[in-house]
Amino acid sequence: MTGHPIALTTSYGALHFTDRHGHPFQLRSARRPDHWQPVAAATHRGETPWQAALRATRHHLGLDPATEQLATARRLLAVLHHAPTPEHPLARTGHIFDGGTLDDEQLHRIRLTAAHTDWAVDTLWRWRHRMHPHDHRRLMLVDRARRARTTLDAEHPDTGPDAFEGVLVLVTTPARDRVLLNLRDDHPGIPWPGHWAPIGGWREGHESAHDCATREIREEAGIGVTALRPLTAPRHPLLADTTAVLHAVYDGPDGALVLGEGQALRLVPRTEIPALRTPPYLAHYLEHL
Repeated sequence: MTGHPIALTTSYGALHFTDRHGHPFQLRSARRPDHWQPVAAATHRGETPWQAALRATRHHLGLDPATEQLATARRLLAVLHHAPTPEHPLARTGHIFDGGTLDDEQLHRIRLTAAHTDWAVDTLWRWRHRMHPHDHRRLMLVDRARRARTTLDAEHPDTGPDAFEGVLVLVTTPARDRVLLNLRDDHPGIPWPGHWAPIGGWREGHESAHDCATREIREEAGIGVTALRPLTAPRHPLLADTTAVLHAVYDGPDGALVLGEGQALRLVPRTEIPALRTPPYLAHYLEHL
């Protein structure tokens, strides 16, 4: 006797909202207070992930997307595939759609149900310190798709060689006696405000680590580099495992440097670096150049 196998998978739909500054919106679970999540719902019988996402917004936020002008275009940001876990014994597939911007007035009118105790908007950097690493990795992937206006598919969003979401690039002179450092803006919500730090930034679209590093160097310093390579060194505990660390060489004149971000830009002699306010990871990676 033969039969059809039972599908051991479930699906859900979610909307990814941001505030007017582009900061991601998340809900705190009442059942798991340490768990932050998007506005999401499992699909009901005969329901599509898109319909589930719209239903979740009405139910969990008390906002009707149709009357609030939210999710006006059905734009898929990411498809996330979750392997079975003890908490979720069935595999899950999530369709994450762009919900658009929640303005200040809409945020004020949110009415939560018993399923959630709080909501928040924050920068990607600060969300890292509020979320579990695997949840934060998914949030970064979804927000990267939003910024690039593309769709990303992640069979295993927590692992894999293509799982990085940002780069840190140590740019040195050929003799490695000077290091390119950027005095970062002193704004809350960004990594290491007011510190002298290496070039770095978030990944965009489908960039490789090499392409992301090349773009960030151009944007922040206005230069091209050579010998760009991954830096094989033990990871510093303060650096997220979603950050790819690279080394590059700049052999041009100091006068060619063009400040694109931050307060100042310098090729700093390594002997002067200990006197500067720098992130703790910098000395660690300089030792491994």
